[in-house]
Amino acid sequence: MAKTKVSATELIWIFQERLRSSVDCASGTYVAIVPSKDGWAAVMNARRRNEYPLCAKRIEKPQKELRDVYVLTKD
Repeated sequence: MAKTKVSATELIWIFQERLRSSVDCASGTYVAIVPSKDGWAAVMNARRRNEYPLCAKRIEKPQKELRDVYVLTKD
């Protein structure tokens, strides 16, 4: 199955929508999408990751699911 090309901004929006309903992630938790050897990775700043370790874990599941569907465009 071909992967859909999306921008980092679109992926961020998708992550924010998924995290909004999570009780593990406080409002104001932001995710950045960065290129990686696996295509792309979702990261959050170290301070928030230390304050909300369950939120950091919560990001891993949609990241895995979305990597199978989306590829990051080269802007």
